[in-house]
Amino acid sequence: PWSHEWDAAAGSEGAGVVSLLLPGNEREAVQKKTFTKWVNSHLARVSCRITDLYTDLRDGRMLIKLLEVLSGERLVSV
Repeated sequence: PWSHEWDAAAGSEGAGVVSLLLPGNEREAVQKKTFTKWVNSHLARVSCRITDLYTDLRDGRMLIKLLEVLSGERLVSV
């Protein structure tokens, strides 16, 4: 169940390029899994890990740790 959509985000160079996208719920699940892996790849530097993107970032603690890793600066003193 793949669908074709025009890749408008590619700008004038990519205008008319067809990209294959998963249907809504499947695409969201793939994006969530991909972003979770990306977050974990950075959080690994401070020995942290998330399992669920939505619930684990909800209270802001892991999000602050992620921002600290990405920026290289301490944002909050505990």
